[in-house]
Amino acid sequence: MILLKFLWYSYFAVYLTLKSTALVKVKYLEKKDPQKAAQYAFKKIKEMTNHILKITKTDFQIYGEENIPDEPCVFVANHQAIFDVFALLASMNQVTGFIAKKELSKLPLIPTWVRAIGTVFIDRSNAREGMKAINQGIENIKKGYSMVIFPEGTRSLSSAMGTMKKGSLKMAIKSEAPIVPVTIDGTYKVLEVGKKVSGHTIKIMFHKPIETAGLSKEDQKNLTEQVQAIVEEGLKKLTN
Repeated sequence: MILLKFLWYSYFAVYLTLKSTALVKVKYLEKKDPQKAAQYAFKKIKEMTNHILKITKTDFQIYGEENIPDEPCVFVANHQAIFDVFALLASMNQVTGFIAKKELSKLPLIPTWVRAIGTVFIDRSNAREGMKAINQGIENIKKGYSMVIFPEGTRSLSSAMGTMKKGSLKMAIKSEAPIVPVTIDGTYKVLEVGKKVSGHTIKIMFHKPIETAGLSKEDQKNLTEQVQAIVEEGLKKLTN
């Protein structure tokens, strides 16, 4: 399994490097028209994501696509594995960024790509820097981009789900963007758990949006528990 993982990551590194010649055009467009740059980068990322799903022979099943609004929103998902990002990007049709931990910003090439689609890196150990990241996410929503957040804060590496952190939905509340709860299952098997990389089934379920505009203080206080309950109910359906 270790050898298979090494070969897969090596393949991905080479593939990403070759595809990253397109970053020249992304950087050029960013100077001329940032929105066109984001759309072009998102298109290229989608192409790479779909390729990865294909070469890993992943059976990808999507439920509730009709619940994805046309307007910018905040997708709030459980976090099983690195492959969650591939599953989500493969599902999206509009520019969508992520709130990601700052450690990922040190990787080669990947940060440049995901920043181009509105991804914000957050220092979870620094409250002030964390708020700056949330405010940047709000600005992205105002620009017309959706955002993804994983409120558990870490991967579960199983079909079980951890507790969503209090305060993790501030970006949605402050921007008054709709929240779309998302349930993901099976991604942890692709690269991180088990004895094979390919031939797995991953499932993703988009639930009905929750409007945040005009929420009372009490409703805001209970919002995290409400979203967690929806995502966990989705897990029961996907794993049965």
